[in-house]
Amino acid sequence: MPELRAPFRRVYAHAYHIALGMRRDAFRLLDVTLWPLVLFLSMGLFAQSFTRDPRVIGLVVLGALGWRVIYHFQMEAVQLYMDNYWNGMIEHVMITPLKWWEFILGGAVSAVGKILFIALSFLFLGRVLFGFTVTAPLRTMGGFLACAACGLVLAIFSMGVAFLKRGDAFAFIFAFPDVIAVLSGVFYPVTVFPRPVQAFAQGLPTTHAFNLLKATLGQSQGQPWLFLATLLPWLAAGVLFTQWALAKARREGKLVKMK
Repeated sequence: MPELRAPFRRVYAHAYHIALGMRRDAFRLLDVTLWPLVLFLSMGLFAQSFTRDPRVIGLVVLGALGWRVIYHFQMEAVQLYMDNYWNGMIEHVMITPLKWWEFILGGAVSAVGKILFIALSFLFLGRVLFGFTVTAPLRTMGGFLACAACGLVLAIFSMGVAFLKRGDAFAFIFAFPDVIAVLSGVFYPVTVFPRPVQAFAQGLPTTHAFNLLKATLGQSQGQPWLFLATLLPWLAAGVLFTQWALAKARREGKLVKMK
């Protein structure tokens, strides 16, 4: 039984570590308070200055929130890994029985708490300032769960990049969710892109996750089977890539921070 409980305790330890980081690091705190609200209010007020169409306002609210869901489910685990690296602790962490996927799950636990706070903020302000209400709660929740799954797949890839690139990885990892969200048509159809980009976008599970959200506003056709058909290959590729990256990093001694 202790062996079975150990992974859960390590996952909890990661989530607890991230929670403590919010108290000690202004970057972590602002990442769930000021910065997402600035983005949300900027986008919402911009849209409202041109139209009162509830579908457009809804697209801004759900799109911005779905984007944050992907971001937090991707970034939490990798930020924790990078914190250990920058603090010179990664060599001590990586010689423990810790598994790389426990970083991912610990980050997911943290992401759930943070995104609940952000979601309440967005939905409250969306109601008060823009008159937005969720009209299809179950389908909307399904869209957000799809975004969370995409964020976890991105987290797996990002962990592999962190193993290989060490301190240089953070800039790339930080940009991943933003680039992916833009290519996935977060606030618009992917048909606005040239055909080669459209073809690439259709192969991203994030495109179909955002379509599930748009479908609740009558602006797209949600296709859950297409979402799963694109998610699973990316998930398998991410696991294989990260396992390879970890083995390579261990062989080359990249899991050590020299002072």
